[in-house]
Amino acid sequence: MQTFQDEVGLSDKKTVKPPVPPTMAKKLQRLVKRNQKPLILVGAILALIAIIYYAHDAFTHESTDNAYVTGHLHQIATRINGVVTEVAVQDNQKVLKGDVLVKLDPSEYDALETAAKAQLAKAQADLDRQTPLVASHAASPHDLDATRSSFAVNLAQLKLAQLQIEYSTIRAPSDGVVGRKSVEVGNRVSSGQSLMVVVEPDLWVVANFKETQLASMRAGQPVTISIDAIPGKVFEGQVQSFSPATGNQFALLPADNSTGNFTKIVQRVPVKIVFNPETTKGYEDRIRAGESAVVKVALVQ
Repeated sequence: MQTFQDEVGLSDKKTVKPPVPPTMAKKLQRLVKRNQKPLILVGAILALIAIIYYAHDAFTHESTDNAYVTGHLHQIATRINGVVTEVAVQDNQKVLKGDVLVKLDPSEYDALETAAKAQLAKAQADLDRQTPLVASHAASPHDLDATRSSFAVNLAQLKLAQLQIEYSTIRAPSDGVVGRKSVEVGNRVSSGQSLMVVVEPDLWVVANFKETQLASMRAGQPVTISIDAIPGKVFEGQVQSFSPATGNQFALLPADNSTGNFTKIVQRVPVKIVFNPETTKGYEDRIRAGESAVVKVALVQ
């Protein structure tokens, strides 16, 4: 019969797992030793393949993430002063070449046209009256020349007034999409004031490659393009042309290496890359000017 002390002693005993049979441990050791060399060999082969791939890619391709999408951005400005009477478009609206964008009040220029027509009619009458008088020596050739000059000036003023009336209607210079519209009905606008921007649908990529990357780069080489705003999609294109100067030369204040201490800085050259139209189908509305891109040029020999 067990006493209370015996029961306490039994409960204090820890459960001990049975030891792994010696035969099983030996089998595991043999399996590891047997496959150790093949595993090392496979790992070495994979590492060698990766090194060869990246080395080949480095020698046959040039890439940069200093690239962006751009295109033709038309700054729409007025040529004359006037009050806006109509704004025919909204932001992000597609337009066609020749579509009306903005209309200005032409009343002032209509009055100028009327006055120019009256002056021209008077000059024409003077010219018609003096021409036969010169033939009969009743008027001097000098007076006829002055009348002809006055007629030419009045004709030019009429054409100028008509042009100003034409300029009161502002039209789209090309197909595109309206952006950054900053004009409303009732605004008083001045000559040269920017009203909106029309962005053409024909876009391309400008990639700023280091000058050390251009040794084997030529026009016509194939390019893959990845746009940050469209992850997972790779577009195809080709190198079209190279900038005639580095980006530093086009800067507002280019660096002057002849002053101060000289530190050599690797310059970048803008490279124009055009899309292959087949690869952009279905993505026309998602590719926008200003988006960041990553390009890789295949250096085809």
